[in-house]
Amino acid sequence: MRKLIIYTFIVLFSFQAAIAADFTVTGKVKGLTNGSTATVKNVFNGLALATATIVNETFSLKGNVNEGMLLQLTFSAAPQLNIEMFIGNEAVILEGDIAAPDQIKLSGSVLHPTYEKFRLQFVPLKDKLNAIVPLIQAETAQTPKRDSLVGLFNSYKQVLLNETVGFVNANPASVVSSFALYAIGPLFSGPDELERRFNALQPTAQKGYFSEMIVKSVNDAKIGQIGSMATEFTQNDQNGKPVKLSSFRGKYVLIDFWASWCRPCRQENPNVVAAFNTYKSKNFTVLGVSLDQDKNGWIQAIAADKLTWTHVSDLKYWSNEVAQLYRIQSIPANLLIDPTGKIIGKDLRGEELLQKLASILK
Repeated sequence: MRKLIIYTFIVLFSFQAAIAADFTVTGKVKGLTNGSTATVKNVFNGLALATATIVNETFSLKGNVNEGMLLQLTFSAAPQLNIEMFIGNEAVILEGDIAAPDQIKLSGSVLHPTYEKFRLQFVPLKDKLNAIVPLIQAETAQTPKRDSLVGLFNSYKQVLLNETVGFVNANPASVVSSFALYAIGPLFSGPDELERRFNALQPTAQKGYFSEMIVKSVNDAKIGQIGSMATEFTQNDQNGKPVKLSSFRGKYVLIDFWASWCRPCRQENPNVVAAFNTYKSKNFTVLGVSLDQDKNGWIQAIAADKLTWTHVSDLKYWSNEVAQLYRIQSIPANLLIDPTGKIIGKDLRGEELLQKLASILK
């Protein structure tokens, strides 16, 4: 019984300790006026996490973050002073003078020194890139000056990528590295490179907001790419019956984006009909997704073009939710899905579609 009581006490203590895991920011900053306030905000959503009143140039703030996060400390008595802090649920101390903002010191954080090292590398290069962009945009035509500026931009971009990758490789266990990859993600050649760099991080770095955003951006960018898994969707057919993409699992499926008002689509339809009629007995079908607004026009076009496969639409024109999901920018467009749900072809038309189907449906 005694062991059970001790064990229960340990569990409860551990649980309470986990709940009590907060960050504290205690500061003494010369020049702050009594009664003014200090506020800590999340840089990315602007939400205030804690606010405290200044007493004798001191303050104490308490809040909580899931993992390491970039926070901003502001003072009502000094609106020009914004202090960035990359901290987790740590106890940090701030000391300095509002008259010398560059000399304000933050101590007690494991994460912040790593962030400061990255910031000192990143910010100057980022500023150079940002300064070149308007100069390039001002050159409305291809000129030697514009070409030179584009070359300079690409040079700075490559240095920034190299510096950041070097930083990440040197700090593979820090959540600051996931922040660094998130910050330069748009500069990578594509989602595969960002994913590869992220996957090379240690598990301790693959946590929190920035990791979640990297995973989301990679997954979003892969939607509709050859080699990725087709994203599930449900949309109603002409009779209002919901149709799921996954209901076709086990078959080769051509997801065909079209509309009755789209002349190139109507011109391509005979090729899709030929493909369907040739291979429908060989585990192949078509799922038409229409970007129509008028239901009668949609149904009449299906009959007129002899499109004897399953059709769906939400009649929202370019706002069709499946088209939005797959980032469809123009029609006709299509995706070829294998029996496992993987995308194995994209925008296959005419003879190219028939050749692709012939190669896999022998």
